[in-house]
Amino acid sequence: MTPFTPTQKKLLVIFALFFIPLFIATVWYGVMPAKLRPQTTTNNGQLIEPPRPLEAFETKTLSGEPYTVAQLETVWTLVHLLDAPCDADCSKSLYETRQIRIALGKDIDRVQRVIVVENAELAQSESKMWASHPDMSVVIASEHGLGQQIQAQVEQHAPNTVYLVDPLGNIMMSFPPDLNPKLLMKDLRKLLRLSQIG
Repeated sequence: MTPFTPTQKKLLVIFALFFIPLFIATVWYGVMPAKLRPQTTTNNGQLIEPPRPLEAFETKTLSGEPYTVAQLETVWTLVHLLDAPCDADCSKSLYETRQIRIALGKDIDRVQRVIVVENAELAQSESKMWASHPDMSVVIASEHGLGQQIQAQVEQHAPNTVYLVDPLGNIMMSFPPDLNPKLLMKDLRKLLRLSQIG
C-alpha cells in the first residue's frame, strides 16, 4: 500500500473535520429520546399532523348552487363553522379573516373564505351578516360535507376556531379564537411565500 501524499493527507483531514462531527450529531440525534428532541416550530396556529385529506363531498351554497371539494382546490381556504346564531365573537372572527384577506394585497386571490352553516334556516336568518362578507362562500352543512369532515378529523372544536385547508384539499392547520389575528396573518403570509401550489 502506497503512503498518502501530503496533499492527500490534507484532504483527509478536511474530510474528517467536516464529516466526523456530522456523523456524531446524526448518531446522537438518532439515539436521543423523542421527548428530548427539539420541538420548536415557527407557526402560531396549531398544525394538524398529519394533514387530513378531505374526501369528495357535494353540498349547496345559500343561493342553492352546488359546492364540492373542487372549490377548495388550487387556493388556500379559511373555514369557519357556525352551528348557532352568529354572536359578537363570531362576528369578530369573520371580520378578522376578511381584513386579513384584504391585507394580502396581490395575494388576495390565493386565499378564499368559507363558512359552513348548520342548516339553511340558520343561514337565512343571518343574511344581514353575509351582506357584510360578499367575498365569503356561505355553505350549508351536509352529511360527509366540509364541516362534518373537519369535526370528525380534528380533535378540538372551540367555537370560532378558524381552519385552514391547503390547495390540495388537506385540513392542515387551525387557529384558536383567542389567537391574535396578526399571528394568523403571519402564518398565512409565510405559507403563501413558501408554497409552490395555490
